[in-house]
Amino acid sequence: MDDAVLWLLTGIVGTLLSVWIVQVARRWVRRYRYGLPIAHEELLVQYGRQMAALLDQTALAKLLAVDVPKALEVRKAVVLLAEGHDLVETPNGDLRLPMHHAAVRWVASSGEAMHAAGRLHELIAQGRSDVNWAVVWVPLMRGTELYGIWLLGERGNGRAYALEDLRWLTTLARQAAVVLETIRYAEQEKHVASEMQALYRQAVSARESERGRLSRELHDGVLQDLCAVSRDLKAQEAAAQDGEAEDLEQLGTLVSRSNESVRTLRGICHDLRPPLLSNNPTLALKAMVERLDAQSPAPIHIRVAAEDLSVPEDTALAIYRIAQEALHNAIQHADASEIAVRLTQYPDRLRLTITDDGQGISSGTDLHRFVTEGHFGLAGMRERAAMIGGSLDVQSARDYGTVVILEVPYRAASDDRRWL
Repeated sequence: MDDAVLWLLTGIVGTLLSVWIVQVARRWVRRYRYGLPIAHEELLVQYGRQMAALLDQTALAKLLAVDVPKALEVRKAVVLLAEGHDLVETPNGDLRLPMHHAAVRWVASSGEAMHAAGRLHELIAQGRSDVNWAVVWVPLMRGTELYGIWLLGERGNGRAYALEDLRWLTTLARQAAVVLETIRYAEQEKHVASEMQALYRQAVSARESERGRLSRELHDGVLQDLCAVSRDLKAQEAAAQDGEAEDLEQLGTLVSRSNESVRTLRGICHDLRPPLLSNNPTLALKAMVERLDAQSPAPIHIRVAAEDLSVPEDTALAIYRIAQEALHNAIQHADASEIAVRLTQYPDRLRLTITDDGQGISSGTDLHRFVTEGHFGLAGMRERAAMIGGSLDVQSARDYGTVVILEVPYRAASDDRRWL
């Protein structure tokens, strides 16, 4: 091997060795400065899945301020979420920043994680020494909407944040902003639903109060007057026994009509405010079924497997009204040959079922469709069930009838019977 070849090989080996030494030195310097390499993509998937399963802001703040910093060995981290015109530390509220603060606007204008150096440090030094510990500021943003600021302090052993770390934090923060937007939208929907339910409760309460007032007015006024008229007619009928047959027939007709009016008016009073409901809800339910059975073309059967129920008046009233509405629907629309009512007491709940073997609901039991078409009976039953902490299920199929199932939490014990 001549000298030229040897010199060439020596040069190649020296170059490769120099490159290797440089690479090793760079890895050593990088590890010394930034620590061990972090699997950013794997962590992004892991924390993204965890965030997607969260249901409240406090849990999300804990994930960002406690769990995520462990991956970077961050000594301190804080999440400030938007509340009105301020950014407030979640959950303890010790730290606050105005949304209009120059530092907040500076971070939000970039939309990305940034080191707290240069202008940002100058802005903080002007009067917010309580956040001087923060090394990295990360905006929680979706589009132009700022949902919060994520502050991270120094890393362990004086290690710095690498560019990949900042990009990873920015991506994670954007995912967190999406989750925050979803949580807040759900909270707004829940608040609106709560307000609607409160309004419905007020409407139901006002309607039941008015029904009670009308029942009392009819019972104590019109019904008593009508009963007096019936008694007078019966007395005239008894006194006119020796009169003409035509007069007797007319009096008899008037007596019959008067008695029928009394029965009808009493039925209306019972519907408006069942007199047995407060003392014995099961007897009130049986009385209603017996009354409707006399009017229904299909026989109505009732079976009660619940004894000595002690229930709040609003709960008893809700059960009664749901049964009443379901039975009226079955009588008027089902074209059934038989209707059955069953009230069963279990250790942890009460179950009311109203079953018919009629034509069923051919178009299904979609609540939204019923409401848009102006049929509020099913919606009203479900609202009443929700008001007492229960659930209502309607099962129906064409030509196979309909089943209405109401379940209400209930606890019964030998020494303590009460609603949950």
